[in-house]
Amino acid sequence: MKLKILFITLLLIIFTGCSKMQIDDFKNKKPEFIPQEYFNGPLRAYGMVKDRSGKIIKTFKGDLVGSWDENGVGTLDEKFVYDNGEKQRRVWTLKPIGDNKFEGTAGDIVGVAQMIAKGNTVMIDYTMRVPYNDSTIDINVKDWLHLQEDGVILNHSKMKKFGFTVGELVITIIKD
Repeated sequence: MKLKILFITLLLIIFTGCSKMQIDDFKNKKPEFIPQEYFNGPLRAYGMVKDRSGKIIKTFKGDLVGSWDENGVGTLDEKFVYDNGEKQRRVWTLKPIGDNKFEGTAGDIVGVAQMIAKGNTVMIDYTMRVPYNDSTIDINVKDWLHLQEDGVILNHSKMKKFGFTVGELVITIIKD
């Protein structure tokens, strides 16, 4: 009986001690990531897509252009070219909803993405519809963008389906 209680206690310690990264973890990190400033003008992106085992399945380059209107609504026009020649374009509309929070929409995004900025980090949580065989599937994505002192963004994303990681994105974004 004591062994069983010890085992259960150890499991609880292990699982509660493994907390997930939260946006508040970055609230005091510098430099401050202000989306309206960083996503304004031309940007260049370099990235890779990994499968669930961590194998790199695609690399890409991207040209991004951000702008903001007089109402504070942002547009981020992304054009990607993959190493296999495939081209992709996504145009985000980012609407401020207060306190460094935004709602984002784009053609291949299901519903509304939630975006929040704290400290040097922006987190975007959304569902993306992606081609799969002769159809499409919806993948849950959580993007973490970390602004570095030299103005470079390090972006890492987990792609999940039914709670299981099915892929990752790793991207470096440089402001022109």
